[in-house]
Amino acid sequence: MSEQTLTTSSIISFTEDMENRSSRFYTELAERFEVHRETFTRFAQECSKTFAQVKRTYQETISDALEAGYSFQGLSLEEYVVDLTLPEGINLPKAVEMAVDHEERAIAFYLEVAERSESLLATIPRAFARAAKTRRRRRGRLESLL
Repeated sequence: MSEQTLTTSSIISFTEDMENRSSRFYTELAERFEVHRETFTRFAQECSKTFAQVKRTYQETISDALEAGYSFQGLSLEEYVVDLTLPEGINLPKAVEMAVDHEERAIAFYLEVAERSESLLATIPRAFARAAKTRRRRRGRLESLL
């Protein structure tokens, strides 16, 4: 993906895709690692909740005029994509390392978008900052599994 102009709508679409992929990833971890099923299931549910909060904030505050006039120039979404395909036979520590890497990239994405959207209504960067905070907590819980 070359440098492109990203609208707020495209950031929301990327967020939806990232949270959906995250939810499927944690659901698969819950199925594979019974000992932490409850934790991974909760993480999957958090992903859905995080996207719902971001989308609701977007829908409540972004108007067509604002959408047309604002872009995330120079933001590269490729930097934040992680392959979440669990290899057959992966052990728990390796799976958790994958999850931690994913959380770190998601945190970086949410913080970058929050910072770049500070000139918008305050609710937009706040929603992305909250998403980063959720991901930080999750990363900490994952690291405690190692």
